Amino acid sequence: MASSSLNVPLAFWANLPTAPVTTVAYKEGHIVTGLEDGHIWIYRCIFNEQGSPQLQHKILCVGHKSSITALTIIKGQTDGCAGNDYVLISASEDGEVIKWGLLDGRCLTAMPKALDGTIKSLKPLAEYSQTAKFLLCSGFSGEITILNCTTLEIVRIWGGHNDWVTCTPFYDSDARQIRLLTSNFNGILKIWTFDESKYTIRKDYDNVGLLDAQGDKILELISNPYDIGVILAITKSYAIVFTIRRGKMVNFQRIRISKEGIYWASGIFLLKNRVLLWSQSGNAYLYSIPSTERKFSPENAHLHIKPSLIRRSSLPNLQKSIVEKLPNSTQSRPQLLEIVCSDNEDITGFAVTTVFALTGIDGKTSSWYLITFRNQINGTSFAFKSLSPTVQEPGICENNYHIRESRWPSETYLTDIWKLKHQNDNITVTTMVYDDYLAIGYERGEIHLIPLSIALVQSDSDAPNSTSTSNLILKLKGHIGRVTCLYTPNSQNFGNKYLLSGGEDCSVRIWNLEGKKLASFRYHSQYVTHFFEPPSDECQRIKKCVISMAKDNSLTIISLEELSCLYVFGGYPYPLNKIQWRISEGFIVLLYKDDSAHIWQIKTLELFQIVKGSAAREMLRDKSWKTSSAKKQMEFITNKTLTSFTDNSENDGITFLQIFTINIKQLINDIYHYHVSQLGSKPNFTNGIIEDFDEKPSTMSKIFSWTTGGAVQSSSVASTSPSAELETKAIDASTVQVIVSTLMTWEIDSSLDKLCAEKLGLKKPLNRVTFGLRGANGNMSFSAPSPDDGAAIWKISQTMTASLLLSIVGLTRSFLSMKGLEKYTSDIITHYGSSLQELVGKQYYHSSLAFHAKYFQDPIEDIRLSARTLFSSALNNMPPSELQSIIDYWKQFLTSPDMYTNQYMARSTILLGMIGADYPKLLSKTVARNIALSLVLLLHDGSKLSHRLAALELCGRGFSTWEPHFDAVAVLNTLFALAIETDTNTASIKAMAQKAIFQISAVNTPLCISTLTCDTIDSTKPAEKSGFLKLISLFIRRKPLVLYTNLSGLVEAVVKSLDPNIPKMRDAVLQTTTSVLHDLVKTFPSVTFHGGSQKLAVGTLEGASIIYDLRTATRWHVLEGHTKPVTAVTFSGDGRLIVSCSLEEGTVRVWNPSPGFLGMIAGSLTNGSGGNSNGKSKTDVAKGFKTPLSSSIKPSKTFGFNLGEDAHLSVNSILESVYFEWAAERTVKLFVKDSIMSFNI
Repeated sequence: MASSSLNVPLAFWANLPTAPVTTVAYKEGHIVTGLEDGHIWIYRCIFNEQGSPQLQHKILCVGHKSSITALTIIKGQTDGCAGNDYVLISASEDGEVIKWGLLDGRCLTAMPKALDGTIKSLKPLAEYSQTAKFLLCSGFSGEITILNCTTLEIVRIWGGHNDWVTCTPFYDSDARQIRLLTSNFNGILKIWTFDESKYTIRKDYDNVGLLDAQGDKILELISNPYDIGVILAITKSYAIVFTIRRGKMVNFQRIRISKEGIYWASGIFLLKNRVLLWSQSGNAYLYSIPSTERKFSPENAHLHIKPSLIRRSSLPNLQKSIVEKLPNSTQSRPQLLEIVCSDNEDITGFAVTTVFALTGIDGKTSSWYLITFRNQINGTSFAFKSLSPTVQEPGICENNYHIRESRWPSETYLTDIWKLKHQNDNITVTTMVYDDYLAIGYERGEIHLIPLSIALVQSDSDAPNSTSTSNLILKLKGHIGRVTCLYTPNSQNFGNKYLLSGGEDCSVRIWNLEGKKLASFRYHSQYVTHFFEPPSDECQRIKKCVISMAKDNSLTIISLEELSCLYVFGGYPYPLNKIQWRISEGFIVLLYKDDSAHIWQIKTLELFQIVKGSAAREMLRDKSWKTSSAKKQMEFITNKTLTSFTDNSENDGITFLQIFTINIKQLINDIYHYHVSQLGSKPNFTNGIIEDFDEKPSTMSKIFSWTTGGAVQSSSVASTSPSAELETKAIDASTVQVIVSTLMTWEIDSSLDKLCAEKLGLKKPLNRVTFGLRGANGNMSFSAPSPDDGAAIWKISQTMTASLLLSIVGLTRSFLSMKGLEKYTSDIITHYGSSLQELVGKQYYHSSLAFHAKYFQDPIEDIRLSARTLFSSALNNMPPSELQSIIDYWKQFLTSPDMYTNQYMARSTILLGMIGADYPKLLSKTVARNIALSLVLLLHDGSKLSHRLAALELCGRGFSTWEPHFDAVAVLNTLFALAIETDTNTASIKAMAQKAIFQISAVNTPLCISTLTCDTIDSTKPAEKSGFLKLISLFIRRKPLVLYTNLSGLVEAVVKSLDPNIPKMRDAVLQTTTSVLHDLVKTFPSVTFHGGSQKLAVGTLEGASIIYDLRTATRWHVLEGHTKPVTAVTFSGDGRLIVSCSLEEGTVRVWNPSPGFLGMIAGSLTNGSGGNSNGKSKTDVAKGFKTPLSSSIKPSKTFGFNLGEDAHLSVNSILESVYFEWAAERTVKLFVKDSIMSFNI
């Protein structure tokens, strides 16, 4: 069964990821920077004690493969979590667009190629509405693409432009709608309309105007959110403000850059008549622009504008007779009000600037702040600057205003605010070595080979290279200068295990894992950047080889079998992209980034030919030859317990992060398989319950003993993995221990820290190890180190909290079944499930209900139970406002017909269904009705097993909530059909349907049992009939109490299965029916059977006893006499007499039934031919079973008794302690609890 993965990334921060900042954005206390190497940093923007704004590293997003070229932040909740109202959308140079959660950086979705060109602008298509549905992508391309904001799917490619084009949406007061304004690089303006329903583009105005920028290219268009139709155009030398009215450009005003050699970067409208511009050098200029007084005729008085679209002050002054007046550009020009520049005019470096409003430390006043990031030789610096109150004063006298000039304050380098700067030990590169070691290369040329069990955790002296652990670390020395790359070849291809290193000294060195240097080569002229392997099946000569690449794009092919260098290829000015192996022809083809292919002869090592352009590309397209990528590859294996790769700098190869991805599900499977399956128990990978293991404490202690050696050999495990999908080599016990240690959060609860350290042998992780999230397309985000705050991880987002909690609690549950740890692991679960919120405080983020809902039907029991426990805990502790926010967000997906929301419909149904099942009062009638209808849809949707299972469970758990909103009988019919399914591939569906039926029977017993009764009678296929009979048998064995009030009708349905008039049916179900009848007689004292005469008798609640002849499947007699329910019946040994008892009435009656003429008539009148008698409905038939039928037979004897209170028994007591027993041929005993009465009949 397909299920949601649970892969948790951990980051070992070797160095601060830094690269030139290319773009910046701000929203809700978060500043986001896109970097040249594709990373994205999310910072907190806070006030320090002095009231000055400060930056704090919060989240690093890893996913883009090229420079970030555009950022935008739009409204869009993720999982409906309160306070998580914005998403970040980023674009990179290669045309990829990715959507991230702003709070935690989780990748929500990605579009690998959103534009055929470089994206320079991302604009929401209704950017002033509450939620934007579409996104405009434009840049260095003759096309504009329109993306769906939810999925990032391309809904429209808007081509046909004769040049690179930029675009902005604006509100057209004439059309009373949002329109699109485009400008090509030459300034030709056009107006368009986008139909959101049909995804079509219509050109409205072709000749709007020409932006005269004195030969400059139009780089960006920006609309004024505070004034209708006012647009800002940016060129290198000019900022142009103009107005669009009636399809024409009017009120054209240019603002020229003040200095030669400095260019405008961008700008923004702060108010209706305030525009802020900034240059590429970081200088900012605040201008007052003349307002356009527009006066409209009465027919335009009521503009259909949302309140959030423009400020009230910008609405037109409505008068009846005055005609619109547009001021001439010569009458009024933009007035410079304020300049913010640097003290150092000679400062170098490209600057990226933005402006934002920030509420002061008092929580009341709001000010505009500038922030600039300056890319300098020594790194990137930043500075904040508040604007003067000028921006808030629209009524100043602009002509006589004195220009205010201020300076940027002293700049702070990003490295100065990095929390781990004091722990810098000059790490240059890292890699994981065969899941056992972490190899760390240093600036000084050393390589440390550290067991993974101590590399990520603190030793007694808080450092991995302390005296207590130094004897466990192998120090490899040989490189002169810094180590630039490390690599471990695939041991399956090479047999032995090696570590390869490259250095600044241009050498390549080969080591074994005992720390011995095996070989050294120096064939490069610049430092080595990385290694990779050629195709293993290409030819014998290069089968066990590794390729080294250097900074000058030279490469060598080194044989690990011969420990020698086979080939050397010289450097080239352009990077190497591909290697094509034409070994059988005697050539190796090197394809470079400049579209040139260098063909080398293998035997002579001579350059045979250089092919360029289309011929080179044609060679690359030839699929008859194998091709290797020369770039660094990141490999992620989902079914491997632990995977690791490095995140390195593009420029110098320095490692930023060593990333470990932990497959939590596989780890749980490994724990059971490796440590438990050898005891004869099954791994925790099914829906069944793991039995308690009788394991000795000495065996258990091996899991938690703090070891640093190698893993116990896998041969000690006798059994094999139960799942081919997750079958891997058992993970080392010490690695399990270090993983659990790194997932735990420390220094929040001292008692828990002590328990983990002393009882479980866990250790606190290094400060440089942090938790992350893996999102769509494998893109990841990581929390920045916070060594001063152990609870920082719980203050990021609901999804971050949920992911970490599920990982911790799920792993801890795996230890519950192991003797000796029940108390400790229970304490951990209590801590993380219940006490954490109080310990963390007000900034704690509750678990994401939507995240846990994905694992409600997970095949791994520990994950499934943990998700449900955490869901309930979060639901109980969540403030009502947050819970209501979640309900409001997800309810919109319940009835959405769009294809792309099918997944959302299922998720919303499951999430809200879980809430409604336990807390029905939280849902409105409309939401409950939509949930009920969605559950019906999921019941009939067999495309995804987990969704159908969840729908079945919710139908049972919340039946009382949904019953008023759907056809309950039809739903029960569906459940019955699934519960009797004979296909072995749907065993889980069958089991869940049966569980749901039992739950419904406890809520509405008459409806459930009467529907089951009718379906049993009406079934015409032997397989269906047999299935219903088996379901009745399940009820008898598991839920006999719910059958008691409907027993007589159910018995009739079972008897009718033996109708001799349908011989094929009778033969097919005879054995099953016999088994059901046996269960009925064995379980209920009011049902009895006589084998010799093949008679079955059942006492009813109405006081009658019905006798059936099983040979004819008809009623033989109806015995009436009791006025209260019949509690027990029995046949005499010869079958001639029937004795019945009614405890409530206090009588025992003896009957001597005889078929007789009248009896035969009465029996024939009460018999049907099977199915619905006389065309009655199912409900009528069900009710008819309870109606006592007349008979002329009278009891031959009646005995009275008085048991007092003992006569008033519960149904359960009746089934357990009331029965007849024949002592002699004419003597019967009645047992009622501890009382025994004997009757001579």
